[in-house]
Amino acid sequence: LKVLSPSWKKTRFLRLQDDCKTMWRESKKTFKSCQTFPVADIQEVRMGRQSEGLKKNAEEQAESRCFSIVFKGRRKNLDLIASSEEESKQWIKSLQKLVSNVNNMNRKQTTEHWIFSCLRKADKNKDDKLSPSEVKSFLRLINIEMDDDYADMLFKKCDKSHSGYLDGEEVAHLYDLLTNREEIDVIYGEYAKTTGFMSADNLVGFLMKEQREKATLADAQKIIEKYEPDEQAKEK
Repeated sequence: LKVLSPSWKKTRFLRLQDDCKTMWRESKKTFKSCQTFPVADIQEVRMGRQSEGLKKNAEEQAESRCFSIVFKGRRKNLDLIASSEEESKQWIKSLQKLVSNVNNMNRKQTTEHWIFSCLRKADKNKDDKLSPSEVKSFLRLINIEMDDDYADMLFKKCDKSHSGYLDGEEVAHLYDLLTNREEIDVIYGEYAKTTGFMSADNLVGFLMKEQREKATLADAQKIIEKYEPDEQAKEK
C-alpha cells in the first residue's frame, strides 16, 4: 500500500527492472501508467513508521509492515505498507543491498550505469527501441555534440536490420562505437595522472596543449561540473 493520508491508501506494485538498477512502480495518474526511478536516487530505506507521513497516517499495529524509501534531493519519500511483516523485511533487505551495490560501483560501472539511464530516458515510448530522433536525444543526454548528418550516419551504421530503429545488439553496437574509442584512451594515457579519471589540473594541461586554449583551473572545474555525471568524481 502507498500511503498519503489516513484515508488515502492505494495498492501499488513495485518491480526491479532487468538491469537491476532501475525500479518500476505503478501509477494511476493520467499519462503516468508506469514510472521508473534509478536505485541510485535512493538515499536510504527506513524500517517501520519513521517518516512523518507514516507516523501520522499509518496505524501503530502496522509498524512491522511499514517502510519508507527516502530519495536524494527534494523528492518526496515513498511511504509503503507491505501485506505482511515478512514481505516488508524482504523489501527492506533487498533494497538496502541494491543501494549498497550501486554506491560501491567502480568508475567504469558508474559510467555504464549513467549511459544506460540516459538510454532509457531517450526511449520516449518505452518500447526498448531507439528511433533516429531518440538516438539524437540520447547523444545530447550524454553530452555528445554532433551535427545531424553525422548522427544519421552513425544510426545507419548501427541499423543492421534496416528497420528504421535500433534494438538489442544494435543498441549495444552504438554503445561500443561511442565508448570504445582509441583516441580517448590515448588522451587519458597522456594527460590523466590519476587512476581512472582526469583531474581539473590534468584537464587544463590537455586544453592548453591539445586544444590550444588559454584555460585556467576555474575553466576546467566548470567543464567538469557541467559534463561529469559522477558526483563523487567531481569532488576529486
